[in-house]
Amino acid sequence: MPATYLWSVDSAGKVYTLSTGGRQWEEVKGNIELKRVSATQQCAWGIGCDHQVYLYVHSSEVPIRCQESTYENQRWNPMEGFSGEHLLPTDRWSWSNQQGTQLQLKDSCTLPSPHWAWEDDWYIDENIKGQPTDKGGWQYAVDFPAQYGPKKRWNSCVRRRKWIRYRRYQATDNWALIKDQIPGVFEDPLKEPFIDVASGGSELTDQPPGRLSVWTVTIMGRIFYRTEVHAMNPEGCSWREVDNEGRECTQISLGPSCLLWAVTWEGEVMVRTGITRDNPTGTSWQVVPPPQQDVHFLQVSVGVKGVWALCRGDKVWFRKGVDASRSAEDQSALVGTAWVEMVGAMALISVGPNDQVWSLDANDRYMVYFRKGVTPSELSGKTWKALEISKGGPASMDSSVSSSISDIYSQSNMLSSQMDRLQVASDSFPDIQPEESRPSLASDLSTENHSPQKGSAMGDKLEDIQDSQEKDSVEETISEGKGIVKGNSATGTKDMQQGLTPATNSCASTENDEIQRRESMESYKSDISDTVVDFTGDYVPQQQGTQSTSEVIQTLRRTETRAKTTENASGATEERSTESRSDESGISKGATSSTESVDTRSSDGKRNPVLEKLQEDESQSEGNGSCRGSTTSISGIDMYADLYQPDPAWVWVSGGGCVIDTFTQPNWFTVAPSHTNGRGASMLGPLDSMAIWGQVQISSAPWRKKVLLQLQERARKELQPFQDYEQAVERTSWIKKGSLQYWSDTKPHRWVDCRLHLEQSSGKGLHDCKFTCYYKYYDSEKYLQFALMEIVCVLRVNHGGNQRPVFAIYTAKRTAKKVPVRLACSTEKELEDWVTAISLACSELQGCQGAPSPRAVWSTTCRGDIFVHDPTPEMEQTPTNQMFWRQMGGHLKMVECGGGGVVWGVGFDGTAWVYTGGYGGGMFKGIASSTGGIHTQTDAKYIYIYENQRWNPLTGFSDRGFPTDRYMWSDITGRQECTKEGTKTPTTEWHWVSDWTIDYKPPGGADKKGWQYAADFPASYHGYKGWNDYVRRRRWMRKAKIVTTGAWLEAPPLHLKDISVQVDQPEGSTDPIALWAIGENGDVLCRLGVIQDFPQGVSWLHVPTDQPMTSVSVGGNSRVWVTAQDGSAFFRNGITKNEPQGTCWFHIPSPHGRPLVQVSAGQSSIWAVDKLHWLWFRAQVTSTFPEGTTWEYLSPNVKTVSVGPQDQVWILAEDSPEKGTWIPMADKVVDKVKEKVWVLQGYVPPGSRGVVGHRLGVKIPEIPIGKSWDTQGIGGGWIHLSIRACTVKDSPTGVCMDSVAATVKGVPEEGDANSIYNSKPVC
Repeated sequence: MPATYLWSVDSAGKVYTLSTGGRQWEEVKGNIELKRVSATQQCAWGIGCDHQVYLYVHSSEVPIRCQESTYENQRWNPMEGFSGEHLLPTDRWSWSNQQGTQLQLKDSCTLPSPHWAWEDDWYIDENIKGQPTDKGGWQYAVDFPAQYGPKKRWNSCVRRRKWIRYRRYQATDNWALIKDQIPGVFEDPLKEPFIDVASGGSELTDQPPGRLSVWTVTIMGRIFYRTEVHAMNPEGCSWREVDNEGRECTQISLGPSCLLWAVTWEGEVMVRTGITRDNPTGTSWQVVPPPQQDVHFLQVSVGVKGVWALCRGDKVWFRKGVDASRSAEDQSALVGTAWVEMVGAMALISVGPNDQVWSLDANDRYMVYFRKGVTPSELSGKTWKALEISKGGPASMDSSVSSSISDIYSQSNMLSSQMDRLQVASDSFPDIQPEESRPSLASDLSTENHSPQKGSAMGDKLEDIQDSQEKDSVEETISEGKGIVKGNSATGTKDMQQGLTPATNSCASTENDEIQRRESMESYKSDISDTVVDFTGDYVPQQQGTQSTSEVIQTLRRTETRAKTTENASGATEERSTESRSDESGISKGATSSTESVDTRSSDGKRNPVLEKLQEDESQSEGNGSCRGSTTSISGIDMYADLYQPDPAWVWVSGGGCVIDTFTQPNWFTVAPSHTNGRGASMLGPLDSMAIWGQVQISSAPWRKKVLLQLQERARKELQPFQDYEQAVERTSWIKKGSLQYWSDTKPHRWVDCRLHLEQSSGKGLHDCKFTCYYKYYDSEKYLQFALMEIVCVLRVNHGGNQRPVFAIYTAKRTAKKVPVRLACSTEKELEDWVTAISLACSELQGCQGAPSPRAVWSTTCRGDIFVHDPTPEMEQTPTNQMFWRQMGGHLKMVECGGGGVVWGVGFDGTAWVYTGGYGGGMFKGIASSTGGIHTQTDAKYIYIYENQRWNPLTGFSDRGFPTDRYMWSDITGRQECTKEGTKTPTTEWHWVSDWTIDYKPPGGADKKGWQYAADFPASYHGYKGWNDYVRRRRWMRKAKIVTTGAWLEAPPLHLKDISVQVDQPEGSTDPIALWAIGENGDVLCRLGVIQDFPQGVSWLHVPTDQPMTSVSVGGNSRVWVTAQDGSAFFRNGITKNEPQGTCWFHIPSPHGRPLVQVSAGQSSIWAVDKLHWLWFRAQVTSTFPEGTTWEYLSPNVKTVSVGPQDQVWILAEDSPEKGTWIPMADKVVDKVKEKVWVLQGYVPPGSRGVVGHRLGVKIPEIPIGKSWDTQGIGGGWIHLSIRACTVKDSPTGVCMDSVAATVKGVPEEGDANSIYNSKPVC
């Protein structure tokens, strides 16, 4: 799951973000001070201290670029030919938009704001519907408007051409001012400033991707809506005022589903009704009654089903019964049913996209709180949990500096109570760290970010400015018998002794006083020069003369003991001296010092003379008006204490862009026990730092390595004498038994009870490993038995006739006949146990254990399961039904492999994943999974059901159909009933993340309410009602999410729809690997920094195109081919190591006007599939002419194609490519309308009938298109296949005898599959 951000604003106007993948607040760069923000996942809107609206857009590797276009129109006349100056009065303008309704000159296309910039000048588009135009880009037609074509005909009287120019948004990762003035307000924004802003609405039903809604409130209580805000135009166009019905508002909140609530000056809350995709501003306001008459609300925050509010007195309220997802059916769901008072006193509250809640405590603004336990079933949560996370970024001070003086002095108590722990750690692990490299006290109290250069410069500056004053202050302090504590000085031990020892030697000689004064002066100089605090917030520790921690501890021990000894002797003198100085300075005894709040008692309850002495010294120095240098301190930095105030408190928090999954918590909820205070300052003492550091370093200690070497040597000596002994047990076997249900493929077709025996042997009895299924056939008992070596695949399947989990077992012969053994289990756990046991047993027999080979073949099914086949040198001669497929952990829609073993995958939600090299995960646990490289993986997809209705003359369309009609709530086939309440997630690993909503964009189109019309069931559906349409349907969708594990690591957060890896990278090469992808919006991306040892790469590089792309493939020598949205193909030229993105595109027209949907490039051959599933081959592709010349048609009924590094061709076939007939499959039903055979969704969903096929006889360059097809491979649900990493020992030669392809384990192909059941009954 990509990282999302929690936004917050402090009292200094600085904005911070907290990533779900991070553990500290990061400051958002920008010189703008803000009051509040409203964040979404795409951007954030804010109100500045100047009361103007600002926008912050996250940067991305895919830039925000928009196309501006205009059309040049001309008409032919016999005098001048084609000209734009002699158009007819009824014609369009010579420069217009595409429809010709508006005048649109090139000069009239200007930038919408200063935040945009032009990429290039105007140029002509020489492409029309996938076909190239004549020179000049002209498109010809008979008249305006008409159908345009690329060629001029005898009756072409008009022509036009398209001019294109691109502009790019540049104000990313910075705050951009929205300068548009609101209607009815003067140019001065202070005349009516903005006071609040709300953004959201990205999940509104049928909302176009990237569309947002932005609302604002002014000081006069007026409400405004920002028009045309979407991903390609993040700033929007203008402000539109929305009638507030006479109620002046102060605050507004918008949820992801466009649930809009507002608070008035009188403390009322109201909700906006009637917001739809066609009317984003809604129709009216509805006041929500308060829980009590004396409750006046101050702030409200909304999500999808959660509405939270704050009233006077900092009370928190939760609104029950709100559900924005049901607003289309019931508008009362926007208002809710009742208010519930929650526990806690909060100053601000914010609700996230999935109803997670954040808040600020009314009594402690230094802490952000999170509502724990918020789930779809319990929206109010359970309790408040503090996010004890420190600030980071350039404006964040060091933790030891940003803390208050009391926090600094509290370190002494920690030192006093932890002396023994540090001493034990230092004595127990002498080899962990050298004495001179142990961290000092100052370094333990500081953060990781230091600036030595900046610190030294600041130290010189401070020393020059305060040198004379500090010297006088030090001399005065020493003369009064007060030392200075310097924990970070070069003479740390001596200075510590001087600073913590009371002045008891008042009658010492003048010579000793002079020596002490000089030493103190030198120590003070080194203190202010070596321990410097940068004004930007970076704490700079000393670089030389650092005192070890053990020396500091010993000094503190001696000092405390000495202080206790002399306490009684010097107590009276100290008291008299303090009173006299206070009277002289005019400060009363009750004056408050900066250390009065510090508890002067130690952990055992006794008085701490050290802290008492520090407080007394500070109060005396303040009373005498001395400078900061005379203040006593343990760390030596409190001399500048008043320069370092605590971090500013939080004043605003926004969780609108932070998605928290209740099943996968972010890092900040799983951190170690807190060592920070409310202001984010570190409370981890130096001794704790040393202990933690020691635990981390102990794994690499020398003594541990020595012990491990000794154990290894001992084991070798003990086992070596017994290596020649034979095993005591030469053969072992085990049997797994269970009771399941078996689907009988013979009459009667039904589920019958059965008993399974899985027998596995080790040693020399591998041929005895068997699978046996005992079942009853009518009144007789029969069994089905075959060796485990015959099994080629075990996978989970769907079956409409059984609600229990079902898995299928494929053998070579059953694969060819497409009749697997289907077994139903009682629970998900039982199915996983059987699938895992059979898969591991077969993998062991096939010798395919552990991680797959870098040359492996990868594939995925419609269920998201991932399968891999380890190739053999004879793979090109091996029939496809004998290929052994084993399952890998994870859940993906497609997997693409390439040279060097680089493997990437794309999930159903578009998230990219990189293969880590491990194996296992998912249902494979324990020894079946590797210990490294297994990560948590998530994926999401939509589940669809259909609502069907029939028209009758009395009631119109209703849910009353004919007895022969389909179910009124069904799947796509209509044979299986699927209601909203009865439709479950695919497995227990899945969970719902949304409610049922109407899909307004199904295949074939729909009307405004989502209906599709047809003459009867089933037929061809369209999005409008015809005069003879008597039935209609609409598709409902619901999003489900799965959380599993696998050997996959999430790639950067860019959603993709296709990906390709270079096909010819040899193993062991260190050269960069070309990896290209297509974004979800059709953007072409090039991945930089991909090598075999670092397959995830570094960053994406956007490659500009004139239109969205659909498919990409990287062939030999980094030749990149893509297919466009209009069905044409493009070849990228100029790709080199220095320019991996290439230089320009070559346009390749589609074959015979058939739009291409997929392309695959091998070492030297190019293959493509069009929209009608026809397979095409690009002829005459050479090194000097890599784009080829023409397309040659090869076969129909091909779903996808994959070309390998040796130009071998593999496909997923919908039907038989040779005969053009439908492949016989299980559960087949005759469709009388189409007169074809199709498959029920229960077993194999329509559109996912891919069968693995192989092109035989391919030989480069003699026979590049091969001879025949082998389509006997596994199928019935395969949706993607990648052969692009498979290099065999011998390249394909085109020799494959039909007898070899038609023989399976010595059994003739014409053998009856039902003969398996003709076995004798069990005795």
